Amino acid sequence: MKAPLIAFSLLAVAVLPRYDVVQPGTHPGILFSRAELPALRARAKSTGLPGEAWKRLQKTADAPASSDLTLKQTVGREGRLLASQLVAMSLVYQVEGDRALGRRAIALFLAVLDKVDAFDFHKEVDSDFFATEHWPKAFAFAWDWLYELMTPEERIVALARLERWNEALFQHTESWWWREAGYNCGAIPVGAQGLLLAAIRGESQHPEYGRWHSDCFRKVSKNYFPETWRSSGIANEGPGYAHYHNNPTLFAEAVRRLGGPDIIPASGAVNAMHYLRHQWMPQGGCGPVGDNTGYGRRVFQPIYLHGIRELGDAAGLWTFEKYVDLDRIDPLGVFLLYPDGLKPVSPGTLDEPVSHYFEIDQNRAGYLFARNEWDNEQAHWFVFTTRHDEANHTHYDMNSFLFTAFGDQFATHENIFGYSHPHHGADLEHNIVIVDEGGMPAADRPTSAGDDGSIYGFMTSVVAGHFADYARGDARLSYADRSISSSTPAERADRSVLCVKQGPAPYIVVADDIEKGQGEHDYHWQWYTPAKSLSGAGTFAGPFVIKGQNAQCRIAFHEPVKPEKEFRLVKSEDQRHPIELGLLRVNRRGVRVRYLAVAAASRLGAPEPRLASGPEVAGGTGVASLIVEGEGLRDLIVWQPEEGRDRGGQTIVAGPLKTDALLAMVRTGPGGEVLGYVVGEGRLLEFGGRTLVRSPEAWSVSAGLSKTMVAGPRRARQGLPPLAASGEVLLPAPGSRLWVDGRLASAVPRSGLVRVGK
Repeated sequence: MKAPLIAFSLLAVAVLPRYDVVQPGTHPGILFSRAELPALRARAKSTGLPGEAWKRLQKTADAPASSDLTLKQTVGREGRLLASQLVAMSLVYQVEGDRALGRRAIALFLAVLDKVDAFDFHKEVDSDFFATEHWPKAFAFAWDWLYELMTPEERIVALARLERWNEALFQHTESWWWREAGYNCGAIPVGAQGLLLAAIRGESQHPEYGRWHSDCFRKVSKNYFPETWRSSGIANEGPGYAHYHNNPTLFAEAVRRLGGPDIIPASGAVNAMHYLRHQWMPQGGCGPVGDNTGYGRRVFQPIYLHGIRELGDAAGLWTFEKYVDLDRIDPLGVFLLYPDGLKPVSPGTLDEPVSHYFEIDQNRAGYLFARNEWDNEQAHWFVFTTRHDEANHTHYDMNSFLFTAFGDQFATHENIFGYSHPHHGADLEHNIVIVDEGGMPAADRPTSAGDDGSIYGFMTSVVAGHFADYARGDARLSYADRSISSSTPAERADRSVLCVKQGPAPYIVVADDIEKGQGEHDYHWQWYTPAKSLSGAGTFAGPFVIKGQNAQCRIAFHEPVKPEKEFRLVKSEDQRHPIELGLLRVNRRGVRVRYLAVAAASRLGAPEPRLASGPEVAGGTGVASLIVEGEGLRDLIVWQPEEGRDRGGQTIVAGPLKTDALLAMVRTGPGGEVLGYVVGEGRLLEFGGRTLVRSPEAWSVSAGLSKTMVAGPRRARQGLPPLAASGEVLLPAPGSRLWVDGRLASAVPRSGLVRVGK
């Protein structure tokens, strides 16, 4: 009898314009129109975040202002503060109608334009691309918001100076390597100039205006957004650099408000908060992934509100309001971009998925973020990362992982080595397997910030589940040091990870199969931790123990049976922001070596889960089984290496479990009932003679009592899209909701095998 076929729930979403369109030359018009002023006035009187931002803008506007600055000061901090004051004065005039304040703002506007020659300014700026943005943006807002109060004579004088400023900024940008705005450096001046050009679009008759505007828009729409952003909201360079989409996004907003094309929905940047919500650790702090520079709350920048408003992202607004620090960010964006009428709702209340795979290199590699629940600062959190295509600040995160439980970080990595250090971003900084002395890239260019690090990783499988998560990364090509022409890839470098997060004791399994090639090598399995000490022997009888404030993590190796370990403290050379981490290394020597480790966390004083070797495994090569047991739960895990690329696994049997998956796990209760299971790249899973999964292709499944997720086979090594999930799964409970390739299924049968796909 065939299993019944499931259907999918389809949600119709109405996309409504969230902006007014005006004719060029209508002022105000680039970020808000005259029709939107009543809403801004109501926002200024509101309580909460926008009201507090408005108070800060008023305070800035009311402070004494003087344009009596040196050229160097105009470029530097003093100039940035004065530019912010000009913006605040102009906005307060628009919202409150204070003509006296408006005239003061006009006087400051004209004084700066008169005193500071644009070409001299940019000569002083030199290579500091950050210094290119504050005056063009201030001038854009001043022109747009003060236009109606300026006399015709003042407008003529100001417009000529603004056109000269555009000429100077354009020439300056064109003279530097960032001129095409492929990522943050060039996006800052190009986006800022685009905003200024949008402001004067209705008035400028300069013969070069069309070239300037079209070039800025081309660079932003064809270079910056496509090269830096993915549709899921992930930016190449991580959240520490993601907020540099501020200027391009504001420019794009102005373009569409003036009747131009709307590139914002497809920019990827609108989803930035979705990504950040997953990378933000439950206990606070941005997970050190990607650039690995220890992001703080500075990642919660006002421009994220633009995407939140655009998408009506209630969970994003809740997260932003919970973690934003107004003392560290510009209140202007908070006030202007705050989404009126959107009620912040926690992701837990909305039952948002707790895990998500963000693909950064299409069909090849990305980041898996997983947690057991939202809205709990002691939730468990796990990350597995790999990359393929190179990008600035990529660094060597190949097959690295992070693990947090009960509010304690157990596995982490940080920016131990600064940008000028030869080991910055190198393999030695991450939780991966190091070959011989490591230190890749060995011949890194001093100016590259570690960007010569090897890449070309593949995420060969991933299923982001509610009960558990599985992923496998192939970093074979990454072991060729790109900075040395004679360096060769590894023969194999596969890492499978399993994160089981539901239950009293979350745990991860990390399985490595690595062979560098060309004879024997020294291999060093790395685990960085904030802990300054470690006890135990790393065996099932005496696991390594890392103690935190709330919990402890016990690490036991199935292979090697008797780990040869070293533990030492690694300190950064940065005296201002010192970092000190403990580094556990498990060392082996051989031609082809395997590591199989399980790490389980438990609250201090709570019963510790039992970690043990599982039943003997029949069939396969290099196979192994593990047991994690405690508080009425028993998990049986089996793993086998992939002997040939894309050949899958062999049929193996371990006690009641039969599978051909590369990794499989079954959880049973006190009576032997199946409470959950995982299939990592398999066609078959049976337990006690009962079929749990069968499929014509090696897919991946994470099945739990409340939610079951299935994902079709990935074809990352070929760079091809994943195949659609197809097969049959047994839901562990009648109420278990089913997701197929990221989509929620409807009309799911309440018993028996459920047929998915064709």
